Amino acid sequence: MSSFRWLLVQLLVMLCFFLSIERFDFGQKNIIDIHSFVYVIGAVAVVSTILLPAVARLSVSWVILFWLFIYMLFKLLMSDDRSIFGGIYTYLTLTEAAFVLLLAFLAHQVARHYAKLQQTVEYLTLADAGRHLLKIADADQDISREMWRSRHFHRALSVIIIKPDKQSMVKVAPRLMEEIQQNVAELWTAARLSHTIKEQLRTVDMVMEDQENGRFIVLCPEIDAQGANVLTDRIGKALSTQLGVTISCGVASFPKEALTFETLLAEADNHLKMSDDHAGEAGVYPMQQERVRAAP
Repeated sequence: MSSFRWLLVQLLVMLCFFLSIERFDFGQKNIIDIHSFVYVIGAVAVVSTILLPAVARLSVSWVILFWLFIYMLFKLLMSDDRSIFGGIYTYLTLTEAAFVLLLAFLAHQVARHYAKLQQTVEYLTLADAGRHLLKIADADQDISREMWRSRHFHRALSVIIIKPDKQSMVKVAPRLMEEIQQNVAELWTAARLSHTIKEQLRTVDMVMEDQENGRFIVLCPEIDAQGANVLTDRIGKALSTQLGVTISCGVASFPKEALTFETLLAEADNHLKMSDDHAGEAGVYPMQQERVRAAP
């Protein structure tokens, strides 16, 4: 946040200096006479760079080269009796180009930092929503309904336990999050993880937060052990690709491994502990272990 404010101050100071440079005569009248189109280019460069997210995502070198090209194009097309180079005109051209490029550079830096700040605000909004994430202790009614439906219609149902690795979670938070208190960062991380997990699930699947144990519980109606293992692979790849977070999973399925949600949860927890115990074995990954243990 402090770096963003400092960049904004630098941009405002540069704009003020740019718009009043002709007032500095240094004892001589009109020693600096900037062409009118340079003011227009400078203003457009600042406004467009800040307002257009696509411009902020470009490399700063591309932005500088683009506005240098625009400046030289206008310089060639709109030159009157002035020369571009030679004598005092060389310094005037260099001064105009320097102002345009500095403004474009500062505007690009402000836009980049603003985009990061906006992303952080969005994540904090998700984190606030994460406070209202369905807790396993509050999901008794929904769980009972799904368990009853599976028993009544003799349909498969699986429970997945997802436990993020704490060391990899530390790397998730962007640099701006370093200025935010640890508890807010944890809320953001939990919300971001749950959001990524939900993207891999169906509408009927339920994601619950087991805050006490630092993990998520996924209830998957109509999915057997084999389908649950496929789903854990997909969730693991998504979390690894998008966030760099590694997970270990435990899977248990109704009715082959347990008949109630509590026993399904306990069985999946046993598989999770076995996965954690063998996670260090060479060439063996937690999800691969769970695929073997949970297979019918």
